[in-house]
Amino acid sequence: MSPEEEEKNNDYSPESKVKKDSPFEASNPSLKKNPASSKKDDSKIEIDLDSLPLVKFPEELEKILKDNNWLKLGELFRKVTSEFETRFAKELAEKKDAFLKDGGNEIDFYYAPEYKKKFSLFSREYKRKKSEHYRELEKNQKLNLERKKEIIEQIKNLVDNNQNNNSIYNEFKNLQEAFRSTGQVPRSELNNIWQTYKFHVERFYDFLHLDRELREIDYKHNYKEKLKIIERIESLANKPDITAASRELNTLHRLWKNDLGPVAKEHREELWKRLQEASNVIRNLQNQYNKNIDSIQSENLKLKEDVLNRMVKAFIPPPKNHNSWQNAVKNINKLKEEFHGIGSVSKKENKQIWDRFRSVTRQFNKGKNDFYKQQKSQEKEFVLEKRNLIKEIKNILEDPDYRSYFKRMIAIQDEWKNSGRVSRKLSTKLWKEFKTSTNLYFDKLRNKSNAFNEKDQAANKIQQKFYDNLIKQKAPTTPKKLEDFINNVILDWQSIDSQPNQAIQKKLLSHLNGLLNETSLTKKEKEKEKFNTYLKLIKEDEDALNKEYNLIRKKIADFSNELIQLQNNLQFFSNSSSDNPLVSEVNTKIKKLSEMKESLEHKINAIKTLKRTLKKNQETSMKEDERSLDDKV
Repeated sequence: MSPEEEEKNNDYSPESKVKKDSPFEASNPSLKKNPASSKKDDSKIEIDLDSLPLVKFPEELEKILKDNNWLKLGELFRKVTSEFETRFAKELAEKKDAFLKDGGNEIDFYYAPEYKKKFSLFSREYKRKKSEHYRELEKNQKLNLERKKEIIEQIKNLVDNNQNNNSIYNEFKNLQEAFRSTGQVPRSELNNIWQTYKFHVERFYDFLHLDRELREIDYKHNYKEKLKIIERIESLANKPDITAASRELNTLHRLWKNDLGPVAKEHREELWKRLQEASNVIRNLQNQYNKNIDSIQSENLKLKEDVLNRMVKAFIPPPKNHNSWQNAVKNINKLKEEFHGIGSVSKKENKQIWDRFRSVTRQFNKGKNDFYKQQKSQEKEFVLEKRNLIKEIKNILEDPDYRSYFKRMIAIQDEWKNSGRVSRKLSTKLWKEFKTSTNLYFDKLRNKSNAFNEKDQAANKIQQKFYDNLIKQKAPTTPKKLEDFINNVILDWQSIDSQPNQAIQKKLLSHLNGLLNETSLTKKEKEKEKFNTYLKLIKEDEDALNKEYNLIRKKIADFSNELIQLQNNLQFFSNSSSDNPLVSEVNTKIKKLSEMKESLEHKINAIKTLKRTLKKNQETSMKEDERSLDDKV
């Protein structure tokens, strides 16, 4: 029956169809070959039969018998038995010929050494153990069959159940899970029990009268999950280790087959074909790998050696500082991942390449540890350097002429940034003390009343008189003339030879903003001009610029988080919800927040420009002072 014909009768048709080229043949536990007949030997037991004396064969057979994975060693058992019987038959023939040549009678010949008796004993014991295992397996399969029949009967009874649809649906899903988790059944009953199960699942969906919405939810869920599986299988083609990719392919097939239900009819054939195509790519790669395994493993060896060479170059010669070592650590970790991602090499080369990998890793770790031990010994010097800077700031704070140390304070901050690295715990403590001291200086430099000496008080009187005269003046109301007026006011204010009194400057800014409010500018233009006016006033005040910068950056972060939340909320509405008032309201809010965020980003860029200019001017001024001092010397 074709997939199209089966689809007409079965919600599971493409997924449940089993044939030789089906990707489920390898993944469905019920369809796997008997473990005893598998040719794969997962045991670590290795026997060199060519060099093994006959008398030692019983010992090897005993090891197989006592191994925890004895059932998986069936192929090895057959090889040992076959080799022993062949070689013993040859030895038996030689003994018999010798016996006859010595005049013995053929009827009297008997040769049964002790090692032969032991070998036969262990051989019989293995076969007995194997038979007992399969009898137990058959018994369990029959119990599983009965259990699956009971589950099918329960699904069958759900059709006539008068419970709430949600309750019936949840019970149905639980029964499906129970059916999938129940173990193997006898092979002769496999197809029959599966077809019966499918029939009643289909009947449930057809006759239960499940809410259409509920069924659509299940279909959509299954579609999304199956799409994820297909996309994952498609990505396996790029996985360097094709053997690992094949194992993952089988796992994904089991998930598809056993854990997921049907999808809507219009998607079934599409998903099924895409699954087959993606699976065939991996299988073809696996077949190609098996055919060319020697050349592939040889190429893998070259790739791993290249990675090891690059690992050595990453730290030889050794890095000289903390940042360089941290970059080396990141590089080494990436190379380790690359090394592990390369496929296998031959058994002959495997130990050697892994020994070299471990050696290079140990060498890197030793160099890194030696560097940081040395760093720790230097930490005391760096701590002393930082404490001396803190002590110098405290001395400046006690100096009556503390205002004259402004440039030195800027230099101290730069020296702190360039001072040596100390441990995080100690660094946090020292930084807190340093920051407290520098903040105290700049707070004192600005308008703390107890910092006002006679010179400060005289400057405050001049600034207050400037403000009093300003508010008496009649300002122009046209935007362009008012802009020129404000610029002249700011230039005159900044020409006063003293540190600005923040309280007076705040009143000055408020007055200028009030003048802007009286113009014909739009609300948006007024806000822009107010912000520009504020920046012109504080362009020489690094602390004020930093404070405004941090405040705007926090607002941008808040707007970004709110935008993400609103955009996520829109996902709960379908495409047909565009006329929904709630959707319209959310879209309007998103647009408004986006505009506000964009405006703040323009502001923060303007502050960055001023900060860069201020720093450049400070550096230029310091260089001029140094040149002046050198000229005097």
